[in-house]
Amino acid sequence: MLAQNTFRPKERLKSRKMIECLFKEGNIIHHYPFKVLYLFTGQASEFPVQLAVSVSKRIYKKAVDRNHIKRKIRESYRKNKHFLYDELKTNQSLLHIFIIYTAKENLPYHQIDAGIKSLIEKIRLLKE
Repeated sequence: MLAQNTFRPKERLKSRKMIECLFKEGNIIHHYPFKVLYLFTGQASEFPVQLAVSVSKRIYKKAVDRNHIKRKIRESYRKNKHFLYDELKTNQSLLHIFIIYTAKENLPYHQIDAGIKSLIEKIRLLKE
């Protein structure tokens, strides 16, 4: 299947076991405004990347603010994931990513988009 500009339910990381495994065994990248946990597994799947996004409840008290930030992160990932998909499809591996937003201010979309693009590039380089 071609990597489309969609973010389907199968691309979301929902498994509690996998999230716990990611926090225990995963690698960490700090790249402002994100902290990213990632883990490569040998399984092959229709969708080579599963993603989860989190925003701190302690920093952003209102759910509206947290949801707005998560929506911007998922939108940026949706538009830029094809760079990562192309790399992982050739290697037949599965990648789990958990993105934690760490900035204290609500950044505009263009800054979040630039951060996601550079994160994807970093992860691509780590796989090689």
